[in-house]
Amino acid sequence: MAQSQHVGSRIVKTFNHFLHYYQESKLACGVIIVRADLNEKELENLQSYMEQEEPKVGAQFSYDQSEGLLGILLDDCNIGYTHFYSLFIKDYLEQQGCLKGSLLVGSFPESSDHAEQMLFSMIWEMMDKPQDQHTIELFQYDRPSKQCNRSILLVDSDESVLEILSSFLRGKGYDVHTAQDGKEGLNQFEKIVPELVITEINLSALGGYQFINQVRDSEAATQIMVLTNKHLEEDMKRTFEFGVSEYMTKPFSLIEIETRMKKLLEHSM
Repeated sequence: MAQSQHVGSRIVKTFNHFLHYYQESKLACGVIIVRADLNEKELENLQSYMEQEEPKVGAQFSYDQSEGLLGILLDDCNIGYTHFYSLFIKDYLEQQGCLKGSLLVGSFPESSDHAEQMLFSMIWEMMDKPQDQHTIELFQYDRPSKQCNRSILLVDSDESVLEILSSFLRGKGYDVHTAQDGKEGLNQFEKIVPELVITEINLSALGGYQFINQVRDSEAATQIMVLTNKHLEEDMKRTFEFGVSEYMTKPFSLIEIETRMKKLLEHSM
């Protein structure tokens, strides 16, 4: 079906001023594009539902009824927080029977360095997606020109963290493997011997510190980065004693993760 050049124009018109502000101010914002069938009351209920969620976030809504597209703009949200809120939105729309397709999640400047172009591209990409899938997908406007093929192992019990990190890194050309507990992580490590491991400390089956210790005992040249919800200084000190090279806490910025990754991988070459 041929697409009109005016597809999503209502959403673009509503968000244009805000996106221009974010672009000029170099501030972060999250964007969610959803296929949905909503009436005015259902849209108001969704807005009220979002206002009750923690942590609080400033949100702008725009619904293009002719195309069945809902746009949501989240103030000061990186891709991690935007994905977090998309889970609530998906759950609510499914409960109400209003969800008619996928959710596309992006953020400025992590997904693209041009906020307005990012919105246009997200809308056009959504129009090409089948309407029978109810998935959450990560938008990336800046595609890699070639595969870098550096191997990464992600270990985290949180599926949403694995999903968003693996999607982002694969889009950048990395060879990404995932595991949801320490034992599975160690099995994956022994199979692929990755150049970089990014792991949570809070792991089941085999604890994070034990996992890190066994990776170090292997004497592989693998770099280790911890990405955790533990914010205490004593936890950070302990991980460095185990031979970890980087320590980051959640919530996280994908741009910062990639920047630190690149520095670690430079040392492993």
